[in-house]
Amino acid sequence: ISQYGHSLASIARDRAAASKSWLSSLLLFDLPVSTQNVYRTLLMIPLGALVVAIMRTLVGIPTLGTFMPILIAVAFRETELVWGIALFVLVTSAGLSIRFHLERLQLLLVPRLCSVLVLVVLLILAISLISARLGLDRGFSIALFPIVILTMVIERMSVIWEESGPGSALKEGAGSLFVAVLGYLVMTEDHLQHIVFL
Repeated sequence: ISQYGHSLASIARDRAAASKSWLSSLLLFDLPVSTQNVYRTLLMIPLGALVVAIMRTLVGIPTLGTFMPILIAVAFRETELVWGIALFVLVTSAGLSIRFHLERLQLLLVPRLCSVLVLVVLLILAISLISARLGLDRGFSIALFPIVILTMVIERMSVIWEESGPGSALKEGAGSLFVAVLGYLVMTEDHLQHIVFL
């Protein structure tokens, strides 16, 4: 794909030079490779947002907020899909149970969020250490799962649990996970990435 993309970039440059277009200076291939890789991810986020819009508006799948599934999908890029789903379910379940125990302390919102954040970090640390003991090298990549995203998911699910019951919380959590998986599949599709980047 990179050779094909490079030849298309050359064709685009030649056409722009022939037409004396100012667009010839705006090719993404002129950026450093590390910056190109960042934009390969960023440019796919609107397609992920389109998936969320379709699934929420047309299909009617409830999610934890508007952009949470996209943030989860971006996090899955760091962990790969299966490990990401396992980590998401494990940490969210453990975090919810710990969050309900924190409820007895009657903490205000900010200290409660800080407490959940610390607990999420400790949970991910424990998972990484256990993975290392078991010889699972994949376990180290799950530490890159964005901690703030997990913290906000746990907090949002616990609020929904208290306000609307466990059914609604689990439904929105499962809906978010499902839409995140669909978003991940769209955002990591090689042909789409190639077309969007070019």
